[in-house]
Amino acid sequence: MSARRDRVVRTGVALCVAAAVVLFVARLDEALGLFDFRADENASLAYLERVYADGGIVLSRDVVEEAIARMPRDASYRVVVGRRLTEEHRFTRVVVADFLRYFLLPRRQVAGPAEWVFCYGCDQSALGDRFVVLADAGNGVLFGRIRT
Repeated sequence: MSARRDRVVRTGVALCVAAAVVLFVARLDEALGLFDFRADENASLAYLERVYADGGIVLSRDVVEEAIARMPRDASYRVVVGRRLTEEHRFTRVVVADFLRYFLLPRRQVAGPAEWVFCYGCDQSALGDRFVVLADAGNGVLFGRIRT
């Protein structure tokens, strides 16, 4: 009786494996097509959209791209966050400085005075009359330079 039961178990296992292989082969093309579609979609995005897909914290890809284009790699900059943002992601105030710190490497973020400044809803007049706006998102996000 045990030999018969072993044969039934082996047959059941073989049928399960065969069914899994058939399903795998039948769905492989569909699965690869989905991954291909996602790869094409990702490839069509700009660099910043890939890095931070919905813009979320940054609130303006154009401002960050302008900063990357203008700031030398050995520059120091500071981030000033105020209350004048016209639109805001719920985490902006908490993580914008950290996002920029790592995204803009090897540039260094400093707490004190710096030639380059990101202003997130800050009081622009507090930066002084030597502050020159280089990029303005129109929503309270500015990037600029303190003239020397």
